[in-house]
Amino acid sequence: MATTNPNFKNRKTPGVYITEFDAFPQAVVGVQTAVPAFIGYTQTAVRDGKSVFMQPIALSSMADYEQVFGKEYNPLYDINMLSSSPPPANADFTVNGEYYVVVEASGQPQFNLYYSMRMFFANGGSSCYVVSVGDYSNPVAKDPLLAGLNAISYQVGPTMLVIPDAVNLPASPPGADSTAVPQSQDFVDVTRAMLDQCVALQDRVAIFDIYGSTAVTQGNVDFDLDPCIAQFQEAIINPSPSYGMAYFPFLNTTIVEPSDFNYTNFAPSQAPLVDLSPPITTELQDVLTLFNQEQYPDTIVNGKVVQNPTQLKIQQYIDSIDQKADHDSVEVASLNNILTNSLGKYSQLLAVVARKAGVLPPSGAMAGVYALNDQNRGVWNAPANMVLASTISPTVSLSDDQQGGLNVPINGKAIDVIRDFVGRGPVVWGARTLDGNSLDWRYIQVRRTIIYVEQSIKAAINQFVFAPNVATTWVSVTQMISGFLQDLWSRGGLMGDKASDAFSVLCGVPATMTATDILNGYMVVQVTLQMVHPAEFIELTFKQTMQG
Repeated sequence: MATTNPNFKNRKTPGVYITEFDAFPQAVVGVQTAVPAFIGYTQTAVRDGKSVFMQPIALSSMADYEQVFGKEYNPLYDINMLSSSPPPANADFTVNGEYYVVVEASGQPQFNLYYSMRMFFANGGSSCYVVSVGDYSNPVAKDPLLAGLNAISYQVGPTMLVIPDAVNLPASPPGADSTAVPQSQDFVDVTRAMLDQCVALQDRVAIFDIYGSTAVTQGNVDFDLDPCIAQFQEAIINPSPSYGMAYFPFLNTTIVEPSDFNYTNFAPSQAPLVDLSPPITTELQDVLTLFNQEQYPDTIVNGKVVQNPTQLKIQQYIDSIDQKADHDSVEVASLNNILTNSLGKYSQLLAVVARKAGVLPPSGAMAGVYALNDQNRGVWNAPANMVLASTISPTVSLSDDQQGGLNVPINGKAIDVIRDFVGRGPVVWGARTLDGNSLDWRYIQVRRTIIYVEQSIKAAINQFVFAPNVATTWVSVTQMISGFLQDLWSRGGLMGDKASDAFSVLCGVPATMTATDILNGYMVVQVTLQMVHPAEFIELTFKQTMQG
């Protein structure tokens, strides 16, 4: 069929002219799939000399984060002596036969965002947004978090919502049927708002932590787990819960290092913070003196006690700690290095603090896992069976039976579990949404792949708004979408022996529209997909045969 060149009418000079025609139709470009929006509290929020609280800020590294939002929150700790009869199970260290425990000083807030960001980047994360809702001068509260959620709702680009500070919301007053696991109506409200936003915008999912996870103890898992999970599941009342994914338990991480702390993190002891018998609290200087005396003991010379000269020298540094209010950062670092290098148990003390501060909710790490999965395997693969980086272990080890009730609950609100496997370490061992009873939306990769397809096609065909609603437009749209889905199928994102089995695209009269639709300005495109589902349960069948 001959093609008429519209430029022929402009030919006036004899000669040879070249005209190029596009061989391929316009293409659909896939959108990004793993761009989390973190909402929480930061040390500061300043960029270019201006406050950026309650503003989404795009970042791609921890260096970017620290430049705008500062560093981590430094909590204060107390060192308390425990009863030594019988030996306490919760002791953190011993000195001179006495047992001690390190606890956070009472009345101070807790924040998770900074270290959760580090877990995100450590596990494969890259691009993200951060909304700071306040600094460390105030504890975590519901209204600022909801305001941060509202701020990110206007931002185009985020595909995940993550609020690791939500688990630090205040607990509700205990009721008549209260348990050892704390409950929080504020957490319920924030959880519902996150899911509502995802359902309304249809371009993002929410990664949830479970409130009260740290109260679930290994020795009493069955008793503690039920109220902890029940509270979360009761919070999920949205009719489209497939936009949410929840993970349990918290993680023992290595993202917090002993070098992040020094002697200024130890507050003078106030009232006892734990049930002590007898109730004794100990100043840091007193404990360091005991470390010093144990490491550099006195000697007996000619029947007389002679004080170790190294002990005397180190004691001078220990005695100077009471002047810490007058020390600048350089002096603090210098004195802390001296104590660390001189006293082995002081180094152990800082390691204990780092270990306790390193207990984090899993949402930050999981956002990184999603990003790594999408980059290496594609969004259509389950972000599961992947080992978590910078993680020692989950805080609670669950059996197959205990996970079974979380993975396939009666109400379908599945909780994905992180488990510790011998030889592998902490592994993501679940890939279900909170809509586990739905055959359509049970699996995380199905929900996220559909969002990817929807948003990619939506962005591409936006150019056809106000285009003539005629057959040529319908053909162009169909070709664009078909080409995109053909590529997705060839990469394993859709199921089918051939492309026609994996997807179909229809647009036109009478297949998807009527004459009335056209008069009303509607162009309807129908896309049918054969989604990939995971092999969640693999059954091996064995049969014995006898020779002869």
